[in-house]
Amino acid sequence: MLKNKKILITGGAGFIGTHLFETLIKKDNYIIVIDNFNECYYSGKEKNLAKVSQNHEISKDYEIIKGDLLDDSLYSKISNDIDIIFHLAAHAGVQYSMHNAEQVTRNNVVGLVNLLEFARKIEIKKFVFASSSTVYGNPTYTPVDEDHPKNPICPYGISKLCGEIYTDYYFREYSMPITSLRFYSVYGPRGRPDMVVGKFFNLVLQNKEIVIYGDGEQLRDFTYVSDIINGLVLASEKTESSGQAFNLGWSNPISINLLVNKMYELANKPKKVSYKEKKKGDMDITHADITKATKILNYSPQVPIDEGLRKTYEWQIETDKH
Repeated sequence: MLKNKKILITGGAGFIGTHLFETLIKKDNYIIVIDNFNECYYSGKEKNLAKVSQNHEISKDYEIIKGDLLDDSLYSKISNDIDIIFHLAAHAGVQYSMHNAEQVTRNNVVGLVNLLEFARKIEIKKFVFASSSTVYGNPTYTPVDEDHPKNPICPYGISKLCGEIYTDYYFREYSMPITSLRFYSVYGPRGRPDMVVGKFFNLVLQNKEIVIYGDGEQLRDFTYVSDIINGLVLASEKTESSGQAFNLGWSNPISINLLVNKMYELANKPKKVSYKEKKKGDMDITHADITKATKILNYSPQVPIDEGLRKTYEWQIETDKH
């Protein structure tokens, strides 16, 4: 586990960012968070960050920089002696990107390039880029390994693939020690409200109907957030991970119908489900082959879907009380 490092987390007030912050700050690392705290995208970021930082002292243990990676003036506010950058900031979401392609492209691609230029100038010791399984599009075979053809079917996936091409360029051209991680359907406490698990639990608890787009038999490789955090940390520690991309998933996909059944059983609520036509951009199956990550990173996901759903449900119940 990383210790006594100076670490920059972009998107550090977001879902995965706050979990990474919470994990790393416990190991005497100094954390710099960059986030634009965009309330239009989703709310609750400041509250989430305040909760995970409450036992730590600002300036002594961490600092928060409110700003946008597209803003050139931001970079003068960042210390030049950073050891590791975890780049999590992005406009995420398949459906959001279908309606906001220009915004998603500008934020996810130009923001990354700006950060890579900063990282190059300070000679960063390690750069970890959060990519996505959406770079593959609908797979031609499963499970999907890292060499599978890249055919994204939404602007979000295209922006992440473009990001990977840039990270590969900076690795080859400038020998930047950079690793790309392709996340698979991350879920857990503090998840974005537009994500399937959080959105469905909200509807279940309010006794509202869940709308499933398609027949519900589409498969998703749901991966609990703590397993993703473990993969991020492992990638930052392994020098041999530089210049490579890795799948981070659970590698045991389930159907949306089965997911919904498990959620209703947990909540002990009557099932209310309807079906509508499948949305454009949605993939039929995501299924990670994690052989490479297991071999090189020692990545080994620990939280099966039933345990992860229970933890998320318990968090949701506690959050609703407050």
